[in-house]
Formats: sequence, C-alpha cells, structure tokens
Amino acid sequence: MTFVFGPFELDPARRELRVEGEPQSIQPQVFDLLLYLVENHERVVPKRELLEALWPDTIVTESSIQRAVSLARSALGERGPELIQTFPRQGYRFVGNIAAQKKKSQRGGLRPRYAQSGDVHIAFTTLGEGDTDIVVVNGWILPMRAMFQHPQTLASMEALAKIGRVITFDKRGTGLSDRVKELPAHEQRMDDLRVVLDACNSKQAVLVGYSEGGALAMLYAATYPERVRGLVLCGAFARMTKAHDYPCGYAPEELEKLKGYIRGGWGKGASLRPIAPREMRVDAEFLDWVAFAEQEGTSPGGALDLLDMNMQIDLRAMLSTIRVPTAVLQADADEMIHPGNGPYLAEHIPNARYVEVAGGDHVFFFRTQNEILDAVQWVLEQEPPELEEDRFLSTALVGSANEIDQDLWRDQVRRFRGQAVPGKRHAYFDGPIRALRCGAAIAEASAASFGVHTGQVVRQGTTVSGPAFEVAEAIASKAPTRGVWASRVLVDLVPGSDLEFEETGVAVPVQGREIALLSLRAKS
Repeated sequence: MTFVFGPFELDPARRELRVEGEPQSIQPQVFDLLLYLVENHERVVPKRELLEALWPDTIVTESSIQRAVSLARSALGERGPELIQTFPRQGYRFVGNIAAQKKKSQRGGLRPRYAQSGDVHIAFTTLGEGDTDIVVVNGWILPMRAMFQHPQTLASMEALAKIGRVITFDKRGTGLSDRVKELPAHEQRMDDLRVVLDACNSKQAVLVGYSEGGALAMLYAATYPERVRGLVLCGAFARMTKAHDYPCGYAPEELEKLKGYIRGGWGKGASLRPIAPREMRVDAEFLDWVAFAEQEGTSPGGALDLLDMNMQIDLRAMLSTIRVPTAVLQADADEMIHPGNGPYLAEHIPNARYVEVAGGDHVFFFRTQNEILDAVQWVLEQEPPELEEDRFLSTALVGSANEIDQDLWRDQVRRFRGQAVPGKRHAYFDGPIRALRCGAAIAEASAASFGVHTGQVVRQGTTVSGPAFEVAEAIASKAPTRGVWASRVLVDLVPGSDLEFEETGVAVPVQGREIALLSLRAKS
C-alpha cells in the first residue's frame, strides 16, 4: 500500500513521491533511501545499515549518504528537515505521522474461483475492473496466494489493477489448483489459460509472463493472437537448458544441484530467493515469504515433475510467429537466469521492445514494479497489427494419400478439435498433441503416411495455407506407410505427454536449416 503523511504519498509500486497528487522528480537512490526510512520509521536507522541495504555492491562514502539525505529532505520541501531527523553518531529517522501504512495481507484474504479444464479445476481470481484485462502468468511454482501475502507483490498487483482488471491463476498442479498425477504439457496449459479467460468473459488481454510463465504467455499469444492485446515478458526465456547454439541456458550441473535441493530441502524457499536477491538484505520477512510460497506452490515430487517439463522448453522456432506488441524486460544482473535471455527474445520476436533494468530483480515485483506498469502502458498505446491475413501458430497435419476415406478423415479431425482444409487431406490444430493423436488414429485405419509440423498458418476466408503445411507435406512424403513423422520443432513442444518418439536419421530444410524428423510411437 501507499504511505501517506500530510500532503505526501510515497508509492512503492509506482516508485513515485507525490505531493497533493502530483508526481515529483526524485532520483532512484534518493527514493530508495526515503522509502527505507519510512518503512523503518519506528526506529533510528544506523548509517552502516543504510550502506548495506541500499548500496551493498558500491563503495559509498558518508558524505554521499549525507547528500542523499539532503536530497530526500529537499524532495519533501519545507517539512524535509522536520520529517527526516539526524541523530548524531547514530543515524537517521523518519518521524512523520503516517496515516496509511503498508500492511501484510492475510493468507486467507484471497477468494479463489475455479474454472474446469477437462476434469481438473484451475484456481483463479480477479482484482480491479475496467475495459482492459491484464493476465499475470507467474513462473514455475509461484502461487497466487503468495502474491496476495507479501506487501510489495500485493502492491504490484494493486498498481496493475489501476490500469485494468487483473486476472491471475494457479497452473495445474500448483497452488490452489488441483494436483495432477501426470506432467502437464504446454498444450494442456494453454487450454487451462483459455478456460480461465472464458470464465472471466475476457475477449482480449495483455499477458504479463514472468520467468517460465513467459513460455506459456508466448505460446498462447502466437496461437491465439486475436485474444491477446500484447505481451510483457519479465525474466523470460526461449529455452531453459544450455545448448551449443544457446549458451544462455542452465548447465546440467546447475539443474542437478536444484534437483538435489528439491529432494532434500524443499520448503525452505531456496528455489525462489534469487527472484529478488536484494530483498534478502533489506526485508526481514522475505525469507519467510519465499518459504511459504514454495510450500504453497507444490510438493517436492510436483516440483521435480515441473522442473523436468521446464527443462524441455525450447520455443526458439516459434518466436518469429508472435505478432502482438511485445515488451521484453530483463535485469542486467539477474541471478535466476542468464541476462542474455532477454536480448535473445527481443531480437527474435518481431518488433519487440527491449528494456534492460539495473539490478538482479528477476520478477519485477519488488523495487522495479514501475517498469512493469510502464511496459503495460506501452503495449496499450501500440496499434494492434493489421489482420489482412489471419496468421497464427498452429500444428499442421498432412496425409500423403487422397485415398484416406473422407468420412474417416472428417470424423477424426473433428474428434481431436482440428479444422479440416476443404478439398485436401490437410488439417490444423491448436495443439501439437491433438494433431499427433489424430494422425495416429487415422494411420491405424488407412494406408497413408502423415507429416506433422508446428509453424505459421495463414487463413483467408476458406483458403488455408502457410509454412506449417509446406513443411508437413515434405515430412509426409518421407514417412513410411502408416507412419506419423514429426519435426523436431514440434517434439520440443510436447513434454509431459504420453507420446514417445524415435530418431529417423532424416531431415528436411526449414527456413534455411535442416530440421530432424522423428517418428511417433505411442506408449502401449
């Protein structure tokens, strides 16, 4: 919440000092100093504590602190010397009468609602109202109840709610949503997000994807561009693990260390501490909060399953299909992921705006909330792309033979929620798993071979074409009778399914490079 004292408002979420409602110009370090003194107004704050809390990695002299205090007093006008008092040889204290203080949210204050995705209940909630919908897609296991517990994360949510209606949810297997026995695939997670937005009657929304939640936000925006006003990606990544052509991912030894912690120490909050390393030094309640968030997020077994799924994330091939306004935020000293992940996304998402922020705040909920607010406002100021042609990410299924019975083709495509292309044995699906299962079902009853690829589909009236179909056709031509072959691009999108693949040793050219093909083998 905002601190109010006399005509002054100190707003941590927007990082604003307002006098009678008007924002004042104030340097970032001076704002941090003033905020720290206000937050600790019940005591004298020693100079050494200020140095360690506000300038932990910088050599700062005592005269620099005195100058910052002087500037903070100047920002408060004539009342400055009165409100910030010096205690010789001890430190400084804010002595103003604070009318509204930041309060800790009660854990039971959240009122969840539930949307049903298949037989799984997805917990969600809304905050605020307005014509604009803003969907907060958190990373990995960070649950929405934790977001309403910590004062600064709550302040961040409340600040977003001043722009529009905020929608947030717990991904299946986490938080207040149903626990599940099977690892969720990206396709299933998109379905979960879709049913939440349907339950909220949201026609179009800005998606704010944090960390691993950015992957879900990007996939959804590429697949359903008509339902996404824009993207804000914070500490997000296209691929989680390091590769020879992607040095920004996690090394195997780093992931093994994390797995060891999950097995032996889960619940202490260590996996979430790097999201805001500075808070560990300045916020006594932060360690309790991350421990609660970890415990509330999921069980150790669930965390291992989700980590396994995240390790298989590789969205590099689909970034070019994102067409909505996109802002990419990256901390230059991010301790959770390699800082090179943000520039990579901004370079490969068409017309993306890149914002680099000093510090190590991975999720932008704490000292950098204003960057999120600015990014959302920027997205809303952008003109939506012209949709002369309806272009979107989809999975194309192509059968090699027209001898496939028309009724069989139509019924199976419909069964797996696909759209058949008139006059061809072509179909497209909003999820790769459904396309693969459809191909396998038809292959059992016909002598055809099938190619499956995820890429861009172009729809103009009843005419449907695009690169996804061109690649799927090339794959189908190489697959054997009753074979269902898929591109490596597609296989990277289906971790968590019960489908298995075998290397074929065959490749096809896609956008100037060779893409390996794999054959589908369903588990028995």
